[in-house]
Amino acid sequence: MEKLLKRIAFWYSVVALICFIVLIGILSMEIVSRYFFHYSFVWSQEFASILVSWITFLGFGKLVVDREDIMITYLVKKLDEGKQRVVGLFNSLIMTFITGAMLFFSAKLTVSHMEKKTIIMKTASAWFYAPLVLLLILLVAVSINQFFLILRKKMDPFPAEEVD
Repeated sequence: MEKLLKRIAFWYSVVALICFIVLIGILSMEIVSRYFFHYSFVWSQEFASILVSWITFLGFGKLVVDREDIMITYLVKKLDEGKQRVVGLFNSLIMTFITGAMLFFSAKLTVSHMEKKTIIMKTASAWFYAPLVLLLILLVAVSINQFFLILRKKMDPFPAEEVD
């Protein structure tokens, strides 16, 4: 399961990188077009907004899978190992239920926006919400995986902090 999650996170980051490159290209094209030709592509800002949401949500997926997101572990580190496991299990359960609920409602929102169109590009406004659904699918899977890894004592629920 761990390899599959890492592979999915890798492809999420590849898509986020492609979106970032396209964003730089579109914004550069818009700047050059405005400055030299006094012409503006009306759709560019709307498309850039869609790309930013894809970059943000899919890029965050890689951070979560690699466990590079921020954790405040000061109080938990004061507990003994057994209690840390209990807190880690509880944390994973809560994350699973919260991200699961968010996934359900985000998917409903995305589906409801399939018929609605953006103002300028006239494309489905669901493109703004789709990357959130993809991120939440990954988060639910990561939370479930972490629960079972902590349960089997194959993962430290609160790894040591890196200090530079």
